[in-house]
Amino acid sequence: MEDLQSLMACLDDISNKIGDGMYLDMADKMKRIHDKLNGNKSIHEDEFYYSDTASDDESDSDYESPRPTVRAPFAPNIDRTRLSDIAHLRDQLLDYVKKMHEEYRVLMKWEKEARRTDWTPIKRMTAFRKTQAIKLWCEKNTRWASGGEAGELVGYLSTAAVNGPTSGWTWKNLMENGLRTIVLEIGTEEEIIRAQRGFVYYDELSLKTLQKLPAFEKKIYDDYKEECQRKWYVALQNAKLKVVESKAKMTGLEMFCVDRENELRLADACVYHRDYWESAPCEFWVGENGRMVDSGFVARVERRR
Repeated sequence: MEDLQSLMACLDDISNKIGDGMYLDMADKMKRIHDKLNGNKSIHEDEFYYSDTASDDESDSDYESPRPTVRAPFAPNIDRTRLSDIAHLRDQLLDYVKKMHEEYRVLMKWEKEARRTDWTPIKRMTAFRKTQAIKLWCEKNTRWASGGEAGELVGYLSTAAVNGPTSGWTWKNLMENGLRTIVLEIGTEEEIIRAQRGFVYYDELSLKTLQKLPAFEKKIYDDYKEECQRKWYVALQNAKLKVVESKAKMTGLEMFCVDRENELRLADACVYHRDYWESAPCEFWVGENGRMVDSGFVARVERRR
């Protein structure tokens, strides 16, 4: 029994250096050994728990264990509430670290978009780009199509029918089927009135309007270039905004982790190494062993993601 008491005292001395689970497991095993040696006496009959010598020794000692004494695990009412709270805090901590990993993947996606340099302003209008420009212009002017379909302006019953193997979005088709819409843009006052009333024919156009047609076609292509540049700029600014938002979320999750670690310290529980976010350099550090939160028994080697 004296040897067992000595082992219990040693366990109490190292209680701050081992995890709660290991502490309870060792104490429980000592209890089973004691019960076998003691013939399974009740706690109240056992001098091991209630002896004058033990009381005197404890009263003379200035040492206060941060945990309940090792004898406490042998008692039926062990501090299970505290251990349950600690386990809950560890689960919350792990959950926050997992969320940091998820958010970091989102951050990397938006940072990649924000750093894109492969976009260059359109310098030459290829045949494909011209079809896209005509399509964009028709989609903006569907109010002049009888059925409300952009494809009608290039001679198709629907927009879906235009997007075939050979695209119908051409200047030629627009001139033949959407001339009325063009005249409403560049025609003379008299031609615009006629166009509003019904159809307009190419042979009836004035010389002034005919001379404007090449410049109008070029304007359609130039407007398309500007629209592409505007969309790229909006996408770039949106990506930069998402990067800022994602970094703020990472910082918030790191603060939640720190709060849980502080609560663990207040509960006198071990705080192990984990993956963490550094706000100032905006870097995410993770363990090479793949564990988001270490167990405390393996040396941690970190790397920057």
